[in-house]
Amino acid sequence: MHAKRYDRLTVLLHWLMAALILAQIGLGLWMVDLPKDDSGQRAGWFNVHKSVGMVLLLLIALRIAWLPWRPRVAPATRGWQHRAAGAGHALLYLLMLIVPLSGFLGSVFSRYPIRFMGIRLPRLAAPWDAAKEVLSVVHLVSVYTLMAMVILHLLAFAYHQFVLKDRLLMRMR
Repeated sequence: MHAKRYDRLTVLLHWLMAALILAQIGLGLWMVDLPKDDSGQRAGWFNVHKSVGMVLLLLIALRIAWLPWRPRVAPATRGWQHRAAGAGHALLYLLMLIVPLSGFLGSVFSRYPIRFMGIRLPRLAAPWDAAKEVLSVVHLVSVYTLMAMVILHLLAFAYHQFVLKDRLLMRMR
């Protein structure tokens, strides 16, 4: 049996993560152009970005853990569209995991301390420039891929809501 709408926890996690992801993308694109100087402004914004990223990592872990337990909602599509939606959602989940994880691990191997909401976390590993560089590339590529997937997700929503008129938004309230 399928429910007609998503449960409250799934809806809360979806909208909270959507808002935080969009904020993170905006902040990330803006902060990389901040000057590297002694003012601490760049470091401060990077620490905000890292803190929100760690919150997102915890939220996606919760979301993935909740997947087997949440009530199933009737699919809005059939056939190839249903398979494409499933693949798109799987890629979104994977990217929502890879982006903050690669950012966190890159920070672990950097020369700078990691702060979570202003609290300095213990150093987990020695600085390792090669690993930091690889993880920075993974982070950047996965962020741009996530941005593309978010755009596709929004286009699919618009198609359902305004072309098919299947009241998709009503399932997410």
